[in-house]
Amino acid sequence: MKFVEEPKQRHFDEALKERAIEFHGHDGPFMVIGLRMGLTALERLDCKGWFDLHCTVRLHWAPPDSCVIDGIQSSTGCTMGKRNIDVVEQEGVEAVFKSKDRTLTLTLRREVLDRIKGDLDENEDILHDMVEELEVAEIGDIFKIVQG
Repeated sequence: MKFVEEPKQRHFDEALKERAIEFHGHDGPFMVIGLRMGLTALERLDCKGWFDLHCTVRLHWAPPDSCVIDGIQSSTGCTMGKRNIDVVEQEGVEAVFKSKDRTLTLTLRREVLDRIKGDLDENEDILHDMVEELEVAEIGDIFKIVQG
């Protein structure tokens, strides 16, 4: 078998976003949230991705919320096929990442979730602005973070 040698990238850029769009089919705030969750996990847990990371995503398992899952798969290499990503039906949006003996929990702040849900009913320009905002926002402004 041929394995990837280099670690997954740990920063958000247009190339990553374009690969995620190709995988998912479109951009959007929930996909970007998943990308940011995955990148944060790779960095804070100092792992390579693909095989040394497991993720449990807790959310409403239907679009648009479930688009987070594709963002996480794109950024971390955790995939349904390798079974190192699980989904649990629950309110809100949360991801629990585990690597070796370390854990990172990222919970989408309620005010961010409410704002996105409100903007989904608006025009596409507002959604585009939200996506751009989420791409550059401070992690602590988007998520509650618990690391152990």
